[in-house]
Parts: sequence; structure tokens; C-alpha cells
Amino acid sequence: MKWTFEQLKTFSVVADLGTMTSAAEALGFTPGAVSQQMAALQAGLSRPIFARDGRRVTLTDAGVTLLRHARILLEAERRAATALSGPQSEQRTVVSVGVFGSAAVSAMQPAIEYLRKTSPNVAIQAMEVDVEIMPQATLDHRIDIALGLSYDDAPQPPLRGVVTEVLHQEPFLMVLPPEAAELGGDDAALVDYANNHDWILPPVETYFGRACRFACAKGGIEPRVQHTVTDTAVSIALAESGVGITLATPLMMGLRPTDTPTVALPGNSQRRIVAIARSSALEKESVLAVRDALIQAFPPLRT
Repeated sequence: MKWTFEQLKTFSVVADLGTMTSAAEALGFTPGAVSQQMAALQAGLSRPIFARDGRRVTLTDAGVTLLRHARILLEAERRAATALSGPQSEQRTVVSVGVFGSAAVSAMQPAIEYLRKTSPNVAIQAMEVDVEIMPQATLDHRIDIALGLSYDDAPQPPLRGVVTEVLHQEPFLMVLPPEAAELGGDDAALVDYANNHDWILPPVETYFGRACRFACAKGGIEPRVQHTVTDTAVSIALAESGVGITLATPLMMGLRPTDTPTVALPGNSQRRIVAIARSSALEKESVLAVRDALIQAFPPLRT
């Protein structure tokens, strides 16, 4: 069965008014145009929908059934047209956002608040995804947009069809045992201390683990890794207890605030928080709204 919405609209008016002529006047068509539309509609159906009653047309049982469903379709079309006529959909749109620990804690609440003010019909659904597979997860349509990571000395390889935008950058910090408080900001003393004490770092097989080692090398440090720990809060707690040195960033420190000494890692290595999305996803108003909310969730980048 094949029909158009135009045919169904005309059919509904003919059914209401009872003649092709009256329907033509109501619609601004010629009677011949209405007759042609109804003939085309009938040709696509297996059962007759009209019966003649003098000069009037009445509906057969099949016509009554078609009219009932046609009005449902026409109402759905009307609602869809109304929903799309404004800048926002009438329906609540949920955008899935890939997140990881420290970025989620920092960005989700302010991004949600920003959307409530600017795009109230768009909602965020946070989904924890391994940061190493975040770009591929967006490409595979598992998430609409993501908060990912990039490092100065260990950049992620680009993926065709994936767009990356820097939202925030922050320095690496050395989280020191309490005994190192007297070192202050003397880079030479820090490097000497760091090369002669135990370290707590993630496995070298992980993205952050590799980035930590590259950042240390840039600062002239060869970390003696005694403890292999993935969890940021645990690493900071171990440094606080005096068993070794670890690396973190200001946002990561938000997961485990501490009074133990923290100093900038020599070498000025940076970690970047990035927004990752398929280029096609950014054609959706809802995804663009979430991207803008994520941008607003972080302090402005310094140039």
C-alpha cells in the first residue's frame, strides 16, 4: 500500500464534507485535482474506500478503517511539524556522554546546570568509559560525545570522522610524602629527590601510566616504580602515608584532597581534557548543546 500525507489529508476532508467539489473548495484545489488524488489513493489499496450515494460519496467499511488510521497519522505529522518548527524539540532528548573519574566530578554538575538554563529539553546521561577507548566508543555510536584526555608527550592518534576539542589543560603535580615538605620549588632538589625515592604509578600499559613516564622523562626523572596502582585516590593516599611519590593534576586532586606537599613536576608537562565526538553527531542540536555545556563547565583556556 502506498499513499502520501497529501492524499490522506484530502481524503479526510472529502470524508468530512461528502463531495469532491466541497473538498476542493475547502482545500483551494480544483475538483479535478481532488478526484485525481483520490483515484491515486484508491489505486494503491486492495479494497474500495468510497461508495456513491447520489451526488455524495460515503465511506465503505474499508474507508472508515482507513480514515481512523489516517487521522492518527495526520495528527502525528502535525505534532512532529510543531516540534521541529522551533529551536528545540518538544520531546526530551537524552545525549550520552562518556566520562572518567576526575573530569566527571568536575564537569557533570555545572554542565547539567548550564543545560537546564539554556536547553531544558536536553538531558545528559553520563556513562563511564575507559579513557583509552573513548574515541573509538564515539565512533562506534556507543556514546554521543565524550570527555577524553590528551597529553603533551603522549597524544592520542587521530581517528577519521572524530572531532576533538580542547576544553581545559592543567599541569602535572608531584604528590610527595610529608617528609619532602622542605624541598619547596627547587627543581634541582626535586629531581634529585625524585630519582632517589620510590614511586607509585599506574601500569605502563595504561594511557595514564605511559603519559606519567613520558612527563617524568621530560623533567629529567627516571621514576623507581615500587607500587603499581591505578586508582588516583589510593595513589594519593599512599603518597600521603609516606610510601612514595605519585603524579596527579589539580582536577585529580579533587578526588582525594590532601595536605601532603604537592609541587609542579619539572618540565611543564600538561594534561588536556578534550571533548570527543563524531563529526556527524555534531550536526545534532542536542549534541552541540551538550558540547557547549561541557565547554562552560571548565575555566576559559589561557592563550
